Amino acid sequence: MDFEISQLKGRIAELEAENSILKQQQIEITKAKELYLKIFEEFPALIWRSRLDKLCDYFNKTWLDFTGRSMEQEFGNGWAEGVHPDDFDSCLQTYVTSFDKREAFLMEYRMKNKLGDYCWIRDFGRPFYDLDNSFLGYIGSCYDITEIKDNEHKLTELNATKDMFFSIIAHDLKSPFNSVIGFSEHLLELIEKKEYENIEVYANIILHSSKRAMDLLTNLFEWSQSQSGRMDLNPEFFQIVPLIEEQITLYKYIAEQKSIDIINILPPDIGINADKAMIKSLLRNLISNAIKFTPSGGKVSISAVEKQNEVIVSVSDTGVGMSKTRIDKLFSIDESYSTPGTQNEKGTGLGLILCQEFIKKNNGKIWIESEVGKGTTFHFSLPL
Repeated sequence: MDFEISQLKGRIAELEAENSILKQQQIEITKAKELYLKIFEEFPALIWRSRLDKLCDYFNKTWLDFTGRSMEQEFGNGWAEGVHPDDFDSCLQTYVTSFDKREAFLMEYRMKNKLGDYCWIRDFGRPFYDLDNSFLGYIGSCYDITEIKDNEHKLTELNATKDMFFSIIAHDLKSPFNSVIGFSEHLLELIEKKEYENIEVYANIILHSSKRAMDLLTNLFEWSQSQSGRMDLNPEFFQIVPLIEEQITLYKYIAEQKSIDIINILPPDIGINADKAMIKSLLRNLISNAIKFTPSGGKVSISAVEKQNEVIVSVSDTGVGMSKTRIDKLFSIDESYSTPGTQNEKGTGLGLILCQEFIKKNNGKIWIESEVGKGTTFHFSLPL
């Protein structure tokens, strides 16, 4: 009996020792977990953790500082409220599919920051396991890659600009210069033969081709200046109506060649404060475009009205019009392309992009109304 008691006491002592070791190990594990969480709290990446039910139960301080929300607001699926609506479905699909397969994933989406702005996020998610190798859920680290995305977009724009420049030099400028050279040579031959009957016709063709080449070169030069930051904004107070009338006069001959009437509906005077050279370029491109896409016998109307604290100038034509798809691509340099006019006039697609650039610099707006087969109206507004 005493022997059995002695054995029992010995066993109890062993169990107490084992229990003490287990407790110490548990304390160490808990401390380790707390240390890891503390490290995660201050880690520069946005850290999240999800449970077996796919719901998130932890976000580090960096995450909460970024979103400007509390742990309670982000808990569960709360964090998804900040994901951009256009990215939500693909984001959820990637997460759920990877979770079910216990696979790591990498995805990019836009998420709202504490200022209410959407930023691009690159999210690395991976499964994590307990010490006994049992699956516990997912842990992820996110990084703000907005600057990278912006740089990628700028690079795309630069490549598009480069391609457009090469296109203008290789094709659009080649055509009018070929006309100038070809008809000049033919004109010389007629003069040598003393055949003066068609001289005026050929001289007009040379003049028209030269003006078209000059318009292309002017747009190219202005775009180059604006993109390199060498075009300064020089606002001044001036009357816009005389400026509009000046541009109408410049394009009157070209309109007459296509039997197009230019109608102006202009008040006596409207004073604005803007960069005169930029507004002149804007008007030049819009009027030229309207004539280009209006068939013979059509009309181009130019009007200006004061409305509240701004002036709205409209250039309308009775031309071919545009579809909504075409309108959506007009002001994008990587989408823009030139469409031949009603008499196969060539262009670069650069003029309208310049218009948008210049109107923005002068704190104005530009918009389009158009219907296929019925014509187009370009409106732009400038503060008085």
